[in-house]
Amino acid sequence: MELVVQKYGGTSLQTAERMAQAADRIIKETKKGRQVVVVVSAMGSTTDDLTALAGQVTTRPAARELDLLLSTGEQVSCALMAMALQARGIEADALTGSQAGLETDATYGSSIVKSVDPLPIRQRLEEGKVVVVSGFQGCPGGHEVTTLGRGGSDTTAAVLAAALKAARCEIFTDVDGVYTADPGTIKGAQKYEEMDFESLSALAELGASVVHPRAAEAAKSGHIPLVVRSSFTEQEGTTVLPANARTYAFPVIGVTYETGLSHLSIHGSMDMKKLEEEWKETLNPWKAVQHTGGCQYRIIIRDEDVYDTRSFLTRFRGKLACRVSEHATGRALVHVVFKSGEEKQNAEAFLQQLPLPSGVIVQSQPHVWSIDVAENHRVDVCQVLHDYCMKRETDPVSAAN
Repeated sequence: MELVVQKYGGTSLQTAERMAQAADRIIKETKKGRQVVVVVSAMGSTTDDLTALAGQVTTRPAARELDLLLSTGEQVSCALMAMALQARGIEADALTGSQAGLETDATYGSSIVKSVDPLPIRQRLEEGKVVVVSGFQGCPGGHEVTTLGRGGSDTTAAVLAAALKAARCEIFTDVDGVYTADPGTIKGAQKYEEMDFESLSALAELGASVVHPRAAEAAKSGHIPLVVRSSFTEQEGTTVLPANARTYAFPVIGVTYETGLSHLSIHGSMDMKKLEEEWKETLNPWKAVQHTGGCQYRIIIRDEDVYDTRSFLTRFRGKLACRVSEHATGRALVHVVFKSGEEKQNAEAFLQQLPLPSGVIVQSQPHVWSIDVAENHRVDVCQVLHDYCMKRETDPVSAAN
């Protein structure tokens, strides 16, 4: 029998009514003679609510206990989904991440799946059951619980699909596919019917929130087609396939933005390559860096990393001085994502046509232009760039045209 893994996000399960709609969609798959494994996220804003609740108890919750707390959101969804299926006459078992055989490393808050034991799920599938799995979580051994970080339910679905050799992995969300920009805020955003994993990963890493980058990588490694679809319509979504299965000549594949960023101004003669090497060993990577003249640099980092970053830089006193100005927060990066670094280089002349002030382009990745803007201007800038880069419906603009 064909095996399908379906993942339902928080907006798809926000209410009992939406939970029922998802259950009905799952039943349609079973009636087609398919085995179905369902991965669920926490309902609605549950994860944010639990995080806020922890913040009312302590300003710095222990990572182990925070993971234990946050994992309960997915377990609630998992149990309710199994109940909804059972109420409709479908045999279903609810499993936590550890019960489903997901072994992770011991990094609380952002653990990585090390291995998957497919036996617990396969046994239940052979009994004719739908298996519902709590996303976002796993077990590093014993009775511990770890979480996979934001978007971790996508990763759960993709690694299970690979381990079970599923025919496809479907990601159900509140949009009906992958677009050239956020269709909720950017006019004229175009949906891809098909795209390759490399393009999906590039967009996901730079703010497009439809699929987590780790999920894209897991599906690619497992040679599993990934389908991004809406939970609320029957429209076809975006199918993500290996590059050799889908080729297109778009130089620009999308325009995205990231928010919640801060500036950190660094002054000193420190070798930036050496600093970056040290940084990678202890901190999340910075989002972008700009050389502002002489021995001055401006690093753009996540708001939540400011405290740890400043602590880290105290080790370089005497060689390096750092400061965060009063206006360092409230920043965003708008990214023009190219198919490749070569396409980006070919389009340098096109950059001169863009109506942007000088000094806002920062170095981030070889295939990306990153534009540093105030967070409240991000949508306007993203709209302007999208209009320039996607002038024609089927052919984004490059230097060549």
